Amino acid sequence: MKSDTHETRGDAMSAVAMAYGPRRMMATNGEGRGHLSAAGALDGTDVQHLDVCALTRHAVALLQATGHVETREVQLELPAEPVFARVSRQRLEQVLLHLIADAVDARRSGGDSIRAVRLTVEPQDDFGDYGPTFRVHYPARELPEAEATALAREAPQAGLKMARELVETLGGGFKVKSVGLTSTTVTVELPDQGTASW
Repeated sequence: MKSDTHETRGDAMSAVAMAYGPRRMMATNGEGRGHLSAAGALDGTDVQHLDVCALTRHAVALLQATGHVETREVQLELPAEPVFARVSRQRLEQVLLHLIADAVDARRSGGDSIRAVRLTVEPQDDFGDYGPTFRVHYPARELPEAEATALAREAPQAGLKMARELVETLGGGFKVKSVGLTSTTVTVELPDQGTASW
């Protein structure tokens, strides 16, 4: 039993390291290094018909298990029924890890200890107008202009950039909407089941 626990924690640390390692390197070395491309880091061969809700819970659990996120910092709003998508499990997991970590970083840097990061998942619509969708909603950073400009060049924005690259390789859509200094919402729309690119 002990070895199983250690193996699970090892898998968690490896997955989170994949999300955090390139972000640290990009902040230190700049974003122009081709070998740090998120799209190039994962081969996307593990395409599966998977439950986005289950993978979302798993991603949050990985970040909690490795001490990157506290339980109270992320609130999940998931439907009772599974939400299926046919995509690369590894790539989608990395998208979730990047976005959740970035949102928690923003929450902490903004000094908001009350509002949690909200992550919602919605199923594909019945008419195929849009595929399975998830949104990460979090308090915006309230920083002096000079500090905000410097921060934008570093890890949190690098996380968004890498998440966007990964979503594009999945054939999905990626949008970021900020409402003044109050909140930011990142929306990821996955391909609908009839037009999935994998």
